[in-house]
Amino acid sequence: MVRRLRNIEIEDASVEIRSVEKIPRVLVRWKLKRTSQDLTNLKFSIYRGESPEDLTRVNAEGIDHDELYEYMDYTANLLDLRKVYYYQVQGHEMSGDTILQTFKSKVETWSQEPDLVALYVIEEHLFLYRWTSAGMPAFIYKKKKEGLRCPECWDPILKKVTKSNCSTCNGTGFVGGYYKPIEAWMGFNVDIKIAQIADWGVKQIDQTDVEFTDYPELSIGDIILDLKDFKYWKIANVRFSVKGGAIMTQVARVSAINRSDIEYSLTVDQDRRDSLLSLLEERTHEPEF
Repeated sequence: MVRRLRNIEIEDASVEIRSVEKIPRVLVRWKLKRTSQDLTNLKFSIYRGESPEDLTRVNAEGIDHDELYEYMDYTANLLDLRKVYYYQVQGHEMSGDTILQTFKSKVETWSQEPDLVALYVIEEHLFLYRWTSAGMPAFIYKKKKEGLRCPECWDPILKKVTKSNCSTCNGTGFVGGYYKPIEAWMGFNVDIKIAQIADWGVKQIDQTDVEFTDYPELSIGDIILDLKDFKYWKIANVRFSVKGGAIMTQVARVSAINRSDIEYSLTVDQDRRDSLLSLLEERTHEPEF
């Protein structure tokens, strides 16, 4: 009988940017909770992605249990200062080349940790959007900024897409176009005084402002799907409220997407949408305060 590892915990994972120009370096560190088990067959892998829901392994060879619990990633594209990467450490119990079981750390990024005041602001906004009429359920589709180039419409000479309605990349130039959607509760049509902080000027007829909390960080080109009205919006600009380097809230100026555009072909988990709309319906029958 083969004795398997039990209750292995990867903790204190951290991500630090060490350099941006010329040679990008991102240092990933972690610890393993003390155990008396034999870890000979345990190897660690590092996973990275632009979305916390879609991570890809970045180290070809596993890191042995008795090596330094650090990994320097030299392949991250840090020239785009607005790009955020998410990292996860996974421990694999191996039997030859076969993975018997996997232990995962929390997904981490290099964002500054919020202090108590920032956490209070974040929690208050989470409550506002989830439990009061100020918020609505939504899916956030993070736009891909790297990966396999589209074989259908990407021009490697001009370095741009040749058609905006490409079903292979959804007009982004990367296969798939967007990562798997992330569930969120957001404030649509926020108070004009809040929106004016961003100093974007007068809104167009097909634009509105959306207020959100800290995670995930929104970027220009990301897609937001209002699940109630089933309406797609594309982010045109984003502003943040920050304390001590940590994001507390985000206000995004979004533009409506025409129903004839390719974005309306994005995959939607209808069962999950129905579930969130049921939660919304239940909320309407409860007194707010």
